[in-house]
Amino acid sequence: MKGGDTHRKNLQLNSCQAKDINRGGKKTNNNPYKWNNSTIDKILSKQEYCGDVINFKTYSKSYKNRKRRDNPKENWMIFKDVHEPIIDRDTFEQVQKLIQKTKRRAPKPENGEKSMFADLLYCADCGNKLWYHTNSVNREIHFFSCSNYKKDTRGSCDSRHYIRADAVEEVVKMELRRLARFLQTNEEEFADLLARKTNADMIAEQKRLEDELNRSIFRNESITTIFSKLYEDNVSGKLSDEMFMELSHKYEVERFDLKSKIKDCRERLVELSKMKQNKDDFIKAIRKFMEMDVLTAPMLRELIDHIDVYEKQGSNKVYTQELVIYYRFVGFISIPQLPEDENFKADTRLGVEVEYIPKKTA
Repeated sequence: MKGGDTHRKNLQLNSCQAKDINRGGKKTNNNPYKWNNSTIDKILSKQEYCGDVINFKTYSKSYKNRKRRDNPKENWMIFKDVHEPIIDRDTFEQVQKLIQKTKRRAPKPENGEKSMFADLLYCADCGNKLWYHTNSVNREIHFFSCSNYKKDTRGSCDSRHYIRADAVEEVVKMELRRLARFLQTNEEEFADLLARKTNADMIAEQKRLEDELNRSIFRNESITTIFSKLYEDNVSGKLSDEMFMELSHKYEVERFDLKSKIKDCRERLVELSKMKQNKDDFIKAIRKFMEMDVLTAPMLRELIDHIDVYEKQGSNKVYTQELVIYYRFVGFISIPQLPEDENFKADTRLGVEVEYIPKKTA
């Protein structure tokens, strides 16, 4: 009996490693629930938790060599919704986007907590992220600036796109309150506006994807023809073995890329058919903000995809700066101006005022 208990215990301790999830700590530690950062990271990246089954993630060169090698993702075989999920797919995909975006080190403790707007702000001119900074003289001042600014780094962006973190928060809260007021006073018009917006976006995106899919399929078929011609030329002696191998590798790489692109386009086209639900999800998220009237990091991620920040315009001591907010479910939307709406103004330093203007038209 004692030997059987020991065997079961060993199976339990090795269960995490059997699924490629390290439980952390020393190997002599018998606690199977001791997790470290890499354990959590592995768990969050497991697509199987959405209810999917994934085959061919690894392969071996031959039956004589048992060493498993990682298989390129385009060669995986994915069967969706096979078993009951423990996390819904939308939440899982949102987490994957956050993991991909968040690659910078956490700020130093003396600089305070990381802003909830980190990884959401982008330069409207060059498209790069805005990085979060703390003023070296006044630690109470936190701001964002373009990571590609050529005077701060070896980048190529001409302007710094400086913006205070507290100003971003106030502008976003004002915009969300505008949306909430408009939803509360003109619910039917708001729903109609979102319907027109999502339908227009869907049609444009569908046409773009269909064109890209057709181009990729045509090119993939052309490469098959090219392969046949290369083989014939190699057999007949018109093409050397060395050149044949070089060209074959080049076209093989392109074919793998095309295979991945074709798959992505088809999956995206399927997703477009489900986008009708986005309008309802967006309204639901706005209502949640109406109930709380405070902005939290989870709510921010639920509502906003990214924010484009333009360089300040103006002269002397009065500037204006434009922000364009793109929401997760519907992208950029412009709602009618209400009498009580106003822009956010801030005194950035003594005698200098900046007015932040949300974009009004697409």
